[in-house]
Amino acid sequence: MSGTTSPSRKGAWSGRAGRRKLAFPAFLAILAGFIVYAVAISLRAGGATAGLSSLAQTSGIQVGGPLVGEAAPEFSLSSVTSPLHSVALRQFIGRPIVLNFFASWCVACKTELPEFATLSKSYAGRVRFLGVDENDTRAAAVSLLVQGGVNYPSAFDGQGQLEQPYHLIGLPTTFFIDSKGTVVEVVAGQITPSMLASDLAKIANH
Repeated sequence: MSGTTSPSRKGAWSGRAGRRKLAFPAFLAILAGFIVYAVAISLRAGGATAGLSSLAQTSGIQVGGPLVGEAAPEFSLSSVTSPLHSVALRQFIGRPIVLNFFASWCVACKTELPEFATLSKSYAGRVRFLGVDENDTRAAAVSLLVQGGVNYPSAFDGQGQLEQPYHLIGLPTTFFIDSKGTVVEVVAGQITPSMLASDLAKIANH
């Protein structure tokens, strides 16, 4: 009759319902596992990039910083052009130092490097010029130095080891250091010729 259900049909329906009840928790378990996996991958990716430098080309010019009046942090790195030779800050202490952080990917660095190259010759014997190539490849840095006519020593900091000790916020950044190794002035951004002349005067007689 229409109002009754055969035992076999009842069994079929109950079997389907049972399978649905079992399938839903299994689906939730798979979904939860996928979410955990996705989160783990995300965290792993974040950890892999956490050590990468956030340095970029400095927008505008910022003068001063936490190292003004403090001793410039010591470092010893390989030379950009001669990997087997080291460049250490202590080698330059005794005369005023212009310490310029640059990179080949920094447009402003490319613009100001020829000016530094020219002044390094004009101030030879009075002020020492020193470059640090930051977060870059050695080949690109060598090419940039050749294009800029830079003959003074430059250290290679491809992994950004000096970013934190020198409180770098961007490139280029130039430190003016007196003969005793004390930071007199810091300029982040492309330095103008007038600022460069003024800051050189601050350390030239120290």
